[in-house]
Amino acid sequence: MSGHCVHVIRVISFLLLFKSSFCLYEDQIGKFDWRQRFIGKLKFSVLDSKSNVKKIFVATEENVVAALSMKTGELTWRQVLEKGPQGEIKFMHADSEVITVSGNGPFIVRGWNLANGYSHFEWNSFNDADEPHENVLWTYHHGKLYKVVMLDSQQVARIISYNVRSGGQLAAYTVNIPGFSRKCKAIGINLVCLSNNGELKGVTVVNSQFFNLDVSAETKGANCDLLSVDSSSDLPVLAIGCKQSKLLVAIKDNTFKALSETVPISAGVSVTQHVSGTHLIVLSKQIDGVIKVNGKVLETDQPVEDIQSSFQSSSPFSDIETSNSLCTLRRDRSVYCQILLSTVDHSIIFAQTSSKIMWTREEALANIISVELVDLPVSDIEAAIEKEFDNKEAPVDIGVPSGFVGMFLRRLTSQLLQLKSLLLTVVSLGESVEKNGLEVDLVRDEFGLHKLIVAVTSVGKLYGIDNLSGNVVWQKYLGEMETYKSIDKPVVSFYVQRTSRHLPYPAQCFILGKHKASDESMVYTFNPINGQPIGDGLHRLGYRAVQSLLLHFVDDQFLKGVLLLDSKGGLHVHPESQTALVSEHAKSIFFFTANSESGLLVGYTLAHSSLEKLVASEVWRIQLSHKITGLMSKSPLERVHSQGRVLGDRSVLYKYINPNLVAVMTQAEDPIHKNVLSIYLIDVVSGSIVFSIVHKRATEPIHLVHSENWIVYTYFSDKSRRTEIGALELYEGKTQSNTSAFSSVASFDSPIVERQAFILPAGIEAMKETITEKGITSKHILVGLNSGGILEIPWMFLDPRRPLGDIREEGVIPYMPELPLPAESIINYNQTLHRVRAIHTAPSGLESTCLVFIYGLDLFYTRVAPSKTFDVLKEDFDYLLITAVLVGLSVAAYATKRLAQRKALKQAWK
Repeated sequence: MSGHCVHVIRVISFLLLFKSSFCLYEDQIGKFDWRQRFIGKLKFSVLDSKSNVKKIFVATEENVVAALSMKTGELTWRQVLEKGPQGEIKFMHADSEVITVSGNGPFIVRGWNLANGYSHFEWNSFNDADEPHENVLWTYHHGKLYKVVMLDSQQVARIISYNVRSGGQLAAYTVNIPGFSRKCKAIGINLVCLSNNGELKGVTVVNSQFFNLDVSAETKGANCDLLSVDSSSDLPVLAIGCKQSKLLVAIKDNTFKALSETVPISAGVSVTQHVSGTHLIVLSKQIDGVIKVNGKVLETDQPVEDIQSSFQSSSPFSDIETSNSLCTLRRDRSVYCQILLSTVDHSIIFAQTSSKIMWTREEALANIISVELVDLPVSDIEAAIEKEFDNKEAPVDIGVPSGFVGMFLRRLTSQLLQLKSLLLTVVSLGESVEKNGLEVDLVRDEFGLHKLIVAVTSVGKLYGIDNLSGNVVWQKYLGEMETYKSIDKPVVSFYVQRTSRHLPYPAQCFILGKHKASDESMVYTFNPINGQPIGDGLHRLGYRAVQSLLLHFVDDQFLKGVLLLDSKGGLHVHPESQTALVSEHAKSIFFFTANSESGLLVGYTLAHSSLEKLVASEVWRIQLSHKITGLMSKSPLERVHSQGRVLGDRSVLYKYINPNLVAVMTQAEDPIHKNVLSIYLIDVVSGSIVFSIVHKRATEPIHLVHSENWIVYTYFSDKSRRTEIGALELYEGKTQSNTSAFSSVASFDSPIVERQAFILPAGIEAMKETITEKGITSKHILVGLNSGGILEIPWMFLDPRRPLGDIREEGVIPYMPELPLPAESIINYNQTLHRVRAIHTAPSGLESTCLVFIYGLDLFYTRVAPSKTFDVLKEDFDYLLITAVLVGLSVAAYATKRLAQRKALKQAWK
């Protein structure tokens, strides 16, 4: 064989190694997806006054260090530190570089470049045995970092100074603090403590000089705390915060100076430089949803009228938690200030004293805990067409009785609206996208791809987000409501009681939380399209709800009720008008409660209820031996298309599709196996344990997905030091017990369980299955990786029936223990997502397409097509070419017909 032939064969063999992949083209980036990056609730801030491009350096409670553009509020750079207490930021200072101290011992000291956030240095500071991390304070002065350790047992403070760049220890000494109290703060170069008898004690960490101030008259024996005050000047200021007010105290020339009057506890206070060595105190407070700002000179208490201003927005502001300001003197001697505010609903506001809000960041979106994708209403034209055939709407619409005249007028009105829309479209005045605001009309599209994302955050703030653009359509802060705690996580009960498909009734959602000042439950019902309350809106229930259930039937207004179980065992229906309807369906209503701490599960039925009273009767009780750490049921939107699986011998293996099956996870510590993970599959109607499995030396993170007849779960194996995925698949066998409906009472046979384990060479933060309207499309598993990618795994890779060795089965790929991580399967390509908390999937109007919303520290929205877009034309479909071909064929057909007629006529005359 010649060398040329060998070369050709090698090239062909190399090309055959490539497979066809369905990737994202460069011009498709951002077309069907968007990403928003957040930083979380503000903790520290410094306004930059030296750089050419002004920035705001911030550190947050989400362990994030970042720089924001002072002009737009966009992220210039962001560094996400370690998760949990290990990355908790204790101190931040910005001068020639940003310096942060994080951790709970050992502490990690880092330096960041001001312009790009690159790391300059990093070193550790370890704690001694007598140095609890909660008693350690930090401060910075002239290139030295001071560590102040409060030793309460000895009533002394140990002060250690370090070279901030190298970490080398420069000095260490102790100072006595008589009347020691744990209420201490490091303010500038001073250590300040508030004693129990109302005396303010201070010591300079540089030269150990003492000074004090008696504030017992202001505190009046109240339980007060020391609060930090942000300052863009060299003057250290602190606040003594009591129940209703706070006293401002400045430290100047090693002495305390208290201001003549107190300020409200909810007011934001900041200090900035003024002329001739004086300083300005800028006060910001929220009154009736409007932020009012005023200021005065600290040394003279003289008010500064130039600072007085007020800010308002379309959404009312909440109370202010922290503030920072930077003021300058203009040529006309007027004072101009820039103010950074952080509110209790986690919003960050940057404004100017010219009554102008520069920008606002909704940082509550970094703490979403529950999400629903809600269908949008139809357009006015389509609504008019639907009302045309609804006689009940005649008196409302046109004020005439229903009948021939009413039907004629409704038909005429709807057709005039259609004509108007057509004319506006022709003259390009009816475009749905506005050129200035780029806002899209909130109207349902014909493929169901345009929806509204309704998000509930841990701080009690609700958002309506357009899923196509990511813009916030509306927001609502429920200041009186807070979330419940379940398995050490904030949770709320969030239900869609009625969608927007039932004209003329508006869509309605239901949120169950609890009152902040008591243990009493609260309910908020609202329209998810505009966020406006419905009925009573936010109100107390008068009892503590321990379980809630969205009912499976609707009333004559297409509204699903919510069943509530209180702490005393009483049942309540919301709204109360559906109590009689619930009594009619009582025999088909089952629910259960789970106590995560004790591991107790109890099942109830309403079968013994009457029209006068609803009664929850206990049916079963299961006491698990360990703490419950997870519980997962099937999605109520899920549809199972195929009831069985065709085998190689053409027989059918029927799926065990039990809608009442719930997966319960427990964890326990074992002296031999360290950590034990148990998974129970429980029928919550009958209370029977269908299947259980135990994994030894399995630790967090643990995630579980439950869909159709299979369960997929992940855990970290301590033994093998890797992430493993377990897959379970349940079958009834080759005979189906009931072809029409599943019955938990009539089914006694245990299902056949197929199981298999796989290795995933990556850490997992979240997991969710895709879902479509009819369930025809193949199932894929979306996995949030700790590297920031979202991996799409086809179910065939996790199929427990993947054959081993030489065994082969039709349609099933051979078993391999390690799952691949192809780059083309990362659905967010290079859009890294930090701290993914959960993945939410929802069906669209297209069977091929699943809508995906991923939330955590960042938000990401996209859509996936597990079986490809078999019901949609491709984006690059050439409409012009196909139109030209069709027109050409039509013309050719007509011309051919005419020629044939002429030929036939000529032949007839011969």
